[in-house]
Amino acid sequence: MIGPVLRSIPAISPKCCSPRFLHFTATQLSGHNKWSTIKHDKAKNDSQKNKLFSQFAQRISIAVKQGGSADPNLNIRLATALEQAQKNNVTKKVIENAIRKGSGISAPGEKPTESCIYEGIGPGGIAYVVEALTDNKNRTISLVRSAFNKAGGSMTPTLYCFQRRGFVNILSPKGMDEEQVIMAILDVEGVEDYSEMEDAELGEGEYGGSFVVFTQPSDANKIAQRLKESKFYVDDVGVEFNAPDPIGATLKEEDLRANDSLESVLDEIEEVTDVYTNRG
Repeated sequence: MIGPVLRSIPAISPKCCSPRFLHFTATQLSGHNKWSTIKHDKAKNDSQKNKLFSQFAQRISIAVKQGGSADPNLNIRLATALEQAQKNNVTKKVIENAIRKGSGISAPGEKPTESCIYEGIGPGGIAYVVEALTDNKNRTISLVRSAFNKAGGSMTPTLYCFQRRGFVNILSPKGMDEEQVIMAILDVEGVEDYSEMEDAELGEGEYGGSFVVFTQPSDANKIAQRLKESKFYVDDVGVEFNAPDPIGATLKEEDLRANDSLESVLDEIEEVTDVYTNRG
């Protein structure tokens, strides 16, 4: 569901160009969004633990909503989210409540959650797309609007700067060389692009390399299942916003710092699940 945005003309227009076709790239740093770091975080105290559990719960609910099933056997996106949650010792109660909410079942006195998208411009004309899962849209948009206003930005349409795409993070089997990996990836019908991720965690030498595969949003689950059948370990599955024409290299240092602060504030909003920019 698209959340409300302020339709006034912003003081700064987003600097972005028309979409272009994807192409094969050699390397990419791991992580597409907020979730990519959350799943590897380790809580050091009760406050961090509660926050981490809440973020895993959001991800599980989204996996149920967007994956079309509360059964991990039928929804590989949910299966990977559950596996990551269990690795981080998320309690059974938190997981069960998240699956219930994602299925649209509310407990007595509990408000249903909704997925919202907010658009905005940050310092230097950086375009933002903010995704949230909330049971109070008025509260969430107020927090998001406040973050943009305090940073000197504004809420205004920016979706035209982005493309929606599915992604699958995978780890290749140990012993499979690069050519074999690439051939196995390209052999899966529906794969549109792929990149190697240089900074990914490979465990204790259990895997050979880490890659992210891109596809149409509706094909992400199907592609993930086929890659799993090809002996790849599926680490994450999802749908993201990608800016084909990043502009970060053109920004002044003060604008980069200001956007760092804005992204940090947005990440701290509990209902926010992902923050995307065309910063690059």
